Amino acid sequence: MTNKKTNFYKHHKNKPYRYIGIARHSETLEELVLYETLYENDLGKLWVRPKEMFFEKVDVNGKQIERFRPIEFKIEIYKKLTEDKKSLIMELAKNTLGYFDLKKFESKLENHKNFLFLFAYDEKKPVGFKIGYAQDDSVFYSWMGGVEEKYRVLGIASKLMGLQHDYCKEKGFKLIETRTLNKFSGMLSLNLKNGFEIVGTFLDYKNQVKIIMQKKL
Repeated sequence: MTNKKTNFYKHHKNKPYRYIGIARHSETLEELVLYETLYENDLGKLWVRPKEMFFEKVDVNGKQIERFRPIEFKIEIYKKLTEDKKSLIMELAKNTLGYFDLKKFESKLENHKNFLFLFAYDEKKPVGFKIGYAQDDSVFYSWMGGVEEKYRVLGIASKLMGLQHDYCKEKGFKLIETRTLNKFSGMLSLNLKNGFEIVGTFLDYKNQVKIIMQKKL
């Protein structure tokens, strides 16, 4: 049986993999699992294994455990930011976005209210984040976020976005706005798939063209 809640698995030796789906052998019609390594592997990225073998249990030191263990990402939600979480945002932003402007970040914290901070974890390892705040009683601004590179194919950004949008609906916001750069094509595509529309552009303080997107709730 496949785990319907995740496509992220770890081998019993703790190597991470992305479950892609079921394929069939063209001659025998045997069902095979197609999966991808999420670490450097000189032998290749894509692998197949008989379905029964992928999902079976194996004996390890006298104990029956899953050969490939499904991993569901844990999400933590905060409305106030502690110093340790601020440091975590700094680290994640540098790793996922390539930059972190501390002065601008602290200015945002001082000049806005009703923040929502979301963090995604692979077990205890932080792998993604998303931050937003209320612009006014009806508009919520989805400010910044990102996912570690090797985790970007596992639905984490979608999960973080979904939780943010659920929060906005619960609190009665009518509109979500976000702004992004064209180079973040993955996030641009994800926003469009989730009901955002491009409503304009502007030049930011670095003279970069920012795309303004909005979604009605």
